[in-house]
Amino acid sequence: MSKFCTNYASALLELALEEDKNKEYCEEVKAIYKAIENDDSLIRLLESANLTKDEKKDIVDKVLKDVSIPSIKNLFKVIIDNNRAHYIKEILKEFISLSNAKENIAEGYIYSSIALSESNILSISKAIEKKLNQKVYLVNKVDKELIGGFKVVINDYVFDSSIKNKLDSLRSNLMGGR
Repeated sequence: MSKFCTNYASALLELALEEDKNKEYCEEVKAIYKAIENDDSLIRLLESANLTKDEKKDIVDKVLKDVSIPSIKNLFKVIIDNNRAHYIKEILKEFISLSNAKENIAEGYIYSSIALSESNILSISKAIEKKLNQKVYLVNKVDKELIGGFKVVINDYVFDSSIKNKLDSLRSNLMGGR
């Protein structure tokens, strides 16, 4: 992670904390991040040498018209002014991490063989929250090597309920029994 990405994210977090709206900022940023996570078309557009900075800012205004927090739109405009559009995803992701840390929320990944529904992710998060005694935010990542089940990784905590893990464990037990 580039230091300037952390600087942009930290500046936005400071604004969120000053306004006592960290949760609101984080929800807006998560929604934007989710929308652009797998589609780089907006970022490619904002990096385009064929558009002026003012045209790029107009695009930001149109694309983020439903964003209710002006500071988030302004962040995008500052990023455009400094020719850093390539780093938008990193900046947003860093903001989410900083914001979650401020709220004492553990963040991690839930790996599965197929994309999980929001309700599945939420129910697994709730179960892990009880084990960790802490609020948990999970992002689903598809891992084709998993046959079924899921694996959750949060910092040093790993909960592996995948069929692959169960087969590996069974294989190990059978080999160890000789």
